[in-house]
Amino acid sequence: MITAASHLTALQARLGHTFKNPALLLQALTHPGYANEHPEDGDHYQRLEFLGDAVIQFVVTEALYHLRPQEREGELSRLRVALTNGIFLGSLARELGIPPLLRLCTAEQKTGGSQTAAGDAYEAMVGAILLDADLPLAQAFILRTYGLLEARLSSLQIENANPKGRLQERFQPLHGSGALRYETAASGGADHAKEYTSRVFLADRLLGTGHGTSKKLAEEAAARAALATSAS
Repeated sequence: MITAASHLTALQARLGHTFKNPALLLQALTHPGYANEHPEDGDHYQRLEFLGDAVIQFVVTEALYHLRPQEREGELSRLRVALTNGIFLGSLARELGIPPLLRLCTAEQKTGGSQTAAGDAYEAMVGAILLDADLPLAQAFILRTYGLLEARLSSLQIENANPKGRLQERFQPLHGSGALRYETAASGGADHAKEYTSRVFLADRLLGTGHGTSKKLAEEAAARAALATSAS
């Protein structure tokens, strides 16, 4: 957890934006747990995250609309989910070098919270840039960090293939075939809109958490989260 002025200056260079209001930058880097422990250091990023999420959804939706003019609504929605879920946004945050700069509470530091919070921090950064500047600059930031959407989508199609199998391949040589285990942490919702939360462990070590409309999809999401974290 590094928030020295020199590191924040370097981050702003990577973001392509120098904040007129540096408090917004710090807020975008502040986990709620840290704010609870250190209320004197300002607010956390959840409100900025809420704002940034809406902007990202709009920008990516418009970009996909023009990129795939013949695509039907259902497929466009699927592609948008792939490009705006927490795992993908976390990868963008890591490309920008955001996770090491996050202000985390003691518990989050011990459990690798900088990786699990990375996607939230990217959304918060978008919200902070919007408030510090304007919508066109926030839109330009998103499109620049996403890069070529076709390339991103091609990469995601590869990365999303059999995540549980790829996770097994990564850990089996050192830990054996039975080292990974999945558990359903929560389930809820109406019968027609169930949502499950699954976790994957290596022995007693939590590797990743995922959500889905079935146990299978939730476990696959947890495996993708574990792959993203262990690759960083």
